[in-house]
Amino acid sequence: MSINSQSGMTTTSALFTVFLVGFFLTIIFKLAPHYMDNRIIQGAIDQVGQSDINGKSNSEIRRKVADFFIINNIRDIDVRKVAIAQEETGTRISLDYEKRIEMFGNVDVVLKFSNQYPTAE
Repeated sequence: MSINSQSGMTTTSALFTVFLVGFFLTIIFKLAPHYMDNRIIQGAIDQVGQSDINGKSNSEIRRKVADFFIINNIRDIDVRKVAIAQEETGTRISLDYEKRIEMFGNVDVVLKFSNQYPTAE
């Protein structure tokens, strides 16, 4: 007579695995949208920088960036934070901002983003 051995996960290891998967999915679902928004913001700054902005005023350039933000539904970034530097060699557009996300209870995550487009004549 042979003893049948069972193999598989115990209840403790199954709960631990479910907890770990849930933890990483929570992190991904809370952080990924902000990184996707940052890609859209960088794309908007690049498109404005590649358009003919030499000789335009700061408010016109800022208005173009704001239009891209509205089209792409970027509502939580203030367009007044877009820094525009008119130099002899061209115009530099940059936007540095932080996002604070509440993760679990009193644990927050701070994401820092730095976007810029230097144009040269």
